[in-house]
Amino acid sequence: MKYKLLSVETANLKPNIGDYIQALAASQFLPTIDGFVNREELSQYDSEECIVIMNGWFMHFPNNWPPSKKIRPVFLSFHINIEASEKMLTDHGVTYLKENGPIGCRDRYTCSLLRQRGIESWFTGCLTLTLGNKYTSVEKKEKVYFVDPCIPISQNRVDSLVVLLRNPVLVYKISKMLYTPGKRNSFKNRIYKSSQFIRHYLKIFTKECLGNAIFITHENTKYFFMSDEERMNEAEKLIKLYSHAIFVVTGRLHCALPCLGLQTPVYFTQRVSCNEKSDCRFDGLIELFNKMTVSSNNIICDFNHIGKLSESNVVANKKNWEPLAMALTTKCTQLISNIS
Repeated sequence: MKYKLLSVETANLKPNIGDYIQALAASQFLPTIDGFVNREELSQYDSEECIVIMNGWFMHFPNNWPPSKKIRPVFLSFHINIEASEKMLTDHGVTYLKENGPIGCRDRYTCSLLRQRGIESWFTGCLTLTLGNKYTSVEKKEKVYFVDPCIPISQNRVDSLVVLLRNPVLVYKISKMLYTPGKRNSFKNRIYKSSQFIRHYLKIFTKECLGNAIFITHENTKYFFMSDEERMNEAEKLIKLYSHAIFVVTGRLHCALPCLGLQTPVYFTQRVSCNEKSDCRFDGLIELFNKMTVSSNNIICDFNHIGKLSESNVVANKKNWEPLAMALTTKCTQLISNIS
């Protein structure tokens, strides 16, 4: 039997390395890696029969659901986004999930959605919580990383000008790191974004901490030109960076969830939203984090901290994710053994 990982390969989507962090998590449980199956073309798969762990976000092109009969699915950490639910949960789609259930769901939204249609399911959390099984490092000494943090963007340009005048060197330094290769970021816009970042994050973090931090993005046009194997290597490099980090600040689920598993302190930034497409992803997951809620003109921490956060003043992660990671490890190992 062949074992394959989910990839995301389409000219219509911005490549997101988080998809390959998901694949990296799944790879821990497979005896071999025999290639990739495109998540957005599952119904069109016509190669050798293979086992695939169906974890992560589904899907941008729901007309390509359900998968080919040549794919033997293992449903753990499965998320159906609200935009795709109608097309994925047709009579045919529901029958497919019932035949391959019970379904382990990444979030409580998906779990409830499936149960409403008579599909046996349970909440598992995200498979990336298990990345600590392989990549945890006891040495947290490298750097502080800001990975696509949410930034308040107000319309008050005067405040940004004040920040620029008070901290010109820091604004310029961070503006260079906020630049995303391949995107049209004018110098003026980057200076403004950097000023807004400093204005609000200086209320929580020391100036030295922000000045020494490294900024990373999970969406980068360089990923367009990589093979699936190269993207997997990039995902592994990032996970190894995060495993050694003093702490991480991020608005990306597939940075924050792995950091929990890696035992790396992480602060999750979540923008205030009434967008069900975005918010449905968080149900059952958001309470795992020390969270910062970001509005258009403010950041509010939902956790207690004394003084400004810095390399030497770090708030430890919650522990409520640990039972999920342990259960996922046990269940995934069992399912792969039984299906092989």
